[in-house]
Amino acid sequence: MAVRDLTLLSAADFDNFIADHVGDEIYEFVDGKVVQVPSNPWVSNIAGMIFSLIWLHLRTTGLPVNTLTGADGGFMVNGQRFAPDVAYVGPDKRFVDRGYNPDPPDLAVEVVSDEDNRTELKDLAAKLPHYRAAGVTVWVILPRAQRAEIHDPAADPAQPPGQLGPDDDLQVPDLLPGFSLPLREIFSETD
Repeated sequence: MAVRDLTLLSAADFDNFIADHVGDEIYEFVDGKVVQVPSNPWVSNIAGMIFSLIWLHLRTTGLPVNTLTGADGGFMVNGQRFAPDVAYVGPDKRFVDRGYNPDPPDLAVEVVSDEDNRTELKDLAAKLPHYRAAGVTVWVILPRAQRAEIHDPAADPAQPPGQLGPDDDLQVPDLLPGFSLPLREIFSETD
């Protein structure tokens, strides 16, 4: 099998690579580089709980549930290609059945797999300005630290993100009215 140099590509080259790729790996395109998305069962479980709670909220409130994705859902975000652990796309945006969705999500949830891995944290930090430029609210979940960061695209970029701990609730009333996720519910699984 030929090894391809995937270090500096255009978005079109990345899209061609993904179209030809066969495998279970998930890749993102961040600032010209191909990044394989790290994961593990523990983080997948946390993302699954968040997905399930949002899905249940959508279902019980009558909002469309077919605009919620897990880690296999990819999105075009400010010229990049991201695959957040959980994403919600409002009903006013396109939602496609192939490739990376051309519209960015309204909410992206990024669960950090290894909070000590500087490469993973650097890759995440590189994504945040693109999310902001596209108007995406981002919840960064740090399970070991039992902390969540709220990156609001409308907030002053010079200010640090909102910080929540295990006794707080995640909410995004403008996107998911009435939704509230007690962080204790997901962090109790990390003890």
